[in-house]
Amino acid sequence: MRKKIVGSSWKMHITTKSEVDVLAMDIVEGVKDISNVDMFLIPTFPLIDHLANILSDSNVAWGAQNMAFADYGAYTGEVPAPTLAQLGCTVIELGHAERRANFNESDHSVNKKVKLCLDYKMTPLVCIGETKAEKDDGVGNVRVKTQVLWTLDGVKPEDVDKIIFAYEPVWAIGQSEGANADYVEDMHRFIRYVIASEVGNDIAQSVRIIYGGSVKLESAYELISKKNIDGLFTGRFALTAKNYIAIAALVSKYVQEKEGN
Repeated sequence: MRKKIVGSSWKMHITTKSEVDVLAMDIVEGVKDISNVDMFLIPTFPLIDHLANILSDSNVAWGAQNMAFADYGAYTGEVPAPTLAQLGCTVIELGHAERRANFNESDHSVNKKVKLCLDYKMTPLVCIGETKAEKDDGVGNVRVKTQVLWTLDGVKPEDVDKIIFAYEPVWAIGQSEGANADYVEDMHRFIRYVIASEVGNDIAQSVRIIYGGSVKLESAYELISKKNIDGLFTGRFALTAKNYIAIAALVSKYVQEKEGN
């Protein structure tokens, strides 16, 4: 079984050190006995170092919500890969729908960041997903396939399984309900098929594909029990320690049950 993942991006909802203190310390305590799930938290850039100090001796990793497409140069306001690596970031979120929509990020720039991320031994967490219009027009698979192929362009086959794909249908982000588990499973199976068509099935079967988009505790078990859903990428729901811990515990229990069979 591919190791399950429970991650959370705080976007710009957690904005002060005092908020980080309360949330991160409670999470660390609440998940300290979980070892069968990879866990991470992704704060805003200025709070990474503060969060790292809290998580450094825990089983929870940390990362960044974006990264510059170049590691050096005249790119005012950008955050370079070597800085994030020095801060101990292990996971770098790339290509989120909000970045694509609000900051005009392209598949090409995401690809450049993926390769740079790998060069600095960090894990690219690449967000992919179709809009409602693309879904309604029946071209959602085309959009997702394009994003996957751009992500993999120029990546060495031996590095492909170091990438985590986060399938986040744009139409499900920030909604009262996320995507149906069967729909998500179908899309994850399709994503794995696209990867296999590029680098072979053996590598594709080792790539982890997680789901994000209005994940809640009520939907978590059905999602995580699907064959091709390797974890959950939580947003608003996990902005409380209680909720993050609950989802991590649920996923951990599921893994224990599967390994016990």
